[in-house]
Amino acid sequence: MTGIIFSLVVATAGCNWLARITFGETMQILHKSRELTLAWDPPSSDLPGRTTEVSAYQIYCREHGTSYWRLLAEIPASRHPEYTIDHERVGSGLFDFAVRAISVEGSASPLHSSLDSNADPVSGWYVLWIGPE
Repeated sequence: MTGIIFSLVVATAGCNWLARITFGETMQILHKSRELTLAWDPPSSDLPGRTTEVSAYQIYCREHGTSYWRLLAEIPASRHPEYTIDHERVGSGLFDFAVRAISVEGSASPLHSSLDSNADPVSGWYVLWIGPE
């Protein structure tokens, strides 16, 4: 399961974050709604010429600037994976998010976080979630 690369996208209603990207700077995304949807690109293959054997994804979060990742959920693999987090689940604050692929044999890929250089936006991002108004 090495070499799996995710492109994480934070789906925020009405947020034009592409217009605000400064290359090389990690971007803070302000989020005020009750839910936050994370989406990522599944790996196309884990061996050349072979379809991936990912059976599930694990979604993690942590407070921005800390090292402890908290498991939020494990969801079945799909062609267009995504996960919606309710504000009540994590509360207000600064958060990083990460995804890990789990193979049918049970092995796990490394965590791919919203701060990685291959996240989307490419400079990486973290969320300032202040909850619904």
